[in-house]
Amino acid sequence: MKTVAELKTLSQWVGYTSKKIPMSPHTGAAAASNNPDTWGTAAEAWAAKKRNGWAGIGYVFTIGAGVVGIDLDDCFTEDGRLNDTARQIVQMMNSYTERSPSGKGLHILACGSIPHSVKRPGFEMYNELRYFTVTGHQYGASEFVGCNIEDRQDEMNALFVVYDGDYEPAPRPVRPAIERGDISVSIAEVERALGVLPPQGDYNTDWLPILMAVHDAFPDERGIALIERWSPGYKGEVARKWRSFETAERANRITIASLFHRAKQYGYEPPRSARAAPNAGRRGADITDALTQRRRNNGYAV
Repeated sequence: MKTVAELKTLSQWVGYTSKKIPMSPHTGAAAASNNPDTWGTAAEAWAAKKRNGWAGIGYVFTIGAGVVGIDLDDCFTEDGRLNDTARQIVQMMNSYTERSPSGKGLHILACGSIPHSVKRPGFEMYNELRYFTVTGHQYGASEFVGCNIEDRQDEMNALFVVYDGDYEPAPRPVRPAIERGDISVSIAEVERALGVLPPQGDYNTDWLPILMAVHDAFPDERGIALIERWSPGYKGEVARKWRSFETAERANRITIASLFHRAKQYGYEPPRSARAAPNAGRRGADITDALTQRRRNNGYAV
């Protein structure tokens, strides 16, 4: 659990213009969601917002912070009540929620992780390389500072199942094969996926997330060997970063599912046994039922 006050002390804030272009608090020029040098604290962003006449400030998501944002569009009926889908999600997440700048949508912040971002009509979920506008207009309350950003990993997993059609995140890896619901992946399959990915991409946004994904599945010497064969140019860096992952909180880790999602963007085709079983009703499934099933699968009382 985190508080909004804690989040505001992080150097992960930007301003934004009326066209929602992110702006650097330090330079007044355009900010980038993959360049921390263009971000500042909430106080710095707010001061720059007032100084430059920007529309507002926003929070930039990073993997290390362990915070996920959920963006719900057109949440309210004509009489001002939440529609059924938004109500289910807000009640299920039960975490810090505020109105979007338009007043027609909601933004939810919660602690946890997802394999990759999800974007569907009326629903988006992000944990990196995006920023959220932050209004401070909390839904259902009047105070911004001091509100909790709750741990909601199982709830995020349920939403991921409902809204994403690729892979379902799992609570922990299994060795030597990794089981992710209907997915069973061997070392050889991980190496095949790595083979389609460029080994010399951006350190923070390309190479490091892949390193973390492989560590999630194979945290021993096998994982190090996989990465060093795939990316020999970073060989000296692998072992150093590898040790730092051992003390990372589970909720903040990138899972092996993220690796396969990235690889598919470069033409990787998973074997039939590694593909999620078809579920025609998944997208339209009741979210509460999805959460209940997820908790049952993980051994929680329901």
